Amino acid sequence: MIIDGHQHIESGHHRILERMDALGIDRTVLVGVGVRSLSVVTVREHLVFRSQFLLRTIGVANMRRLVRSKALQDALLPDPVNDRALDAMKAEPNRFLGFAFVNPESKRCLAEATRCLDRGMCGIKLALLQYPTDLSGPRMTALCELARERKVPIFFHQGLTKEASDPCAMIDAFPDVTFIIAHAGVQYYRQAIALARTKKNVYIDTSSWIVTARKLKVLYRCLGPEKLVFGTDVPVMANDASEGLEKVRQLRLPSSEEALILGGSLQKILAFA
Repeated sequence: MIIDGHQHIESGHHRILERMDALGIDRTVLVGVGVRSLSVVTVREHLVFRSQFLLRTIGVANMRRLVRSKALQDALLPDPVNDRALDAMKAEPNRFLGFAFVNPESKRCLAEATRCLDRGMCGIKLALLQYPTDLSGPRMTALCELARERKVPIFFHQGLTKEASDPCAMIDAFPDVTFIIAHAGVQYYRQAIALARTKKNVYIDTSSWIVTARKLKVLYRCLGPEKLVFGTDVPVMANDASEGLEKVRQLRLPSSEEALILGGSLQKILAFA
């Protein structure tokens, strides 16, 4: 089974389903949106992603400019919208899964996460660039407690401040919660590898242009297939799911190991057959 573990839905689900059928993707984890238009946060492939040094320097500077920009501030929603993902799950329950996208600093955070989980979502998504929080603070602790209670993973894209980017204390405090680090940790790539290598409850998402083919080879060599979760991040940091599939297939792995990356690892995390 092939599962795209990370794709955003801005409007209807029919185009997503068409591409899944064309590419042989069995299921897709849908994530809602936190902006009025995804065009504000859409990132195109860039040479910066080819070098970890450039990503940590020029890339981080570009991220800071985006976060502070009037365009993003005007487009940012106080709470992400999850209803389109829920609608798609209802229409195609055998094809779509969902992660509840929340703003940890919102008063509605826990209520919205609970609502989405009650309606069948199977994980919690954080975008800490747009919605920063202290990963060791009381709001995040409450969210982790909910994840532990519901036995669902937390999928997070690290932020730019120390409080929103260092997950070590959170991961240590909740060894019975599964954490999936988006885009292989972005600028914290080496830290992400170390965490996934040493912590049983940490996995790495392979989505977006940030996870280059070269990085994916290193991830496989360091962690094996069991800790890698295939995702695409279409349409924010990828044009089409085929790009992510091709990166995995270029590894030329045994079929059993490729199957783990392309869906098996996430199946185990989400505990469904």
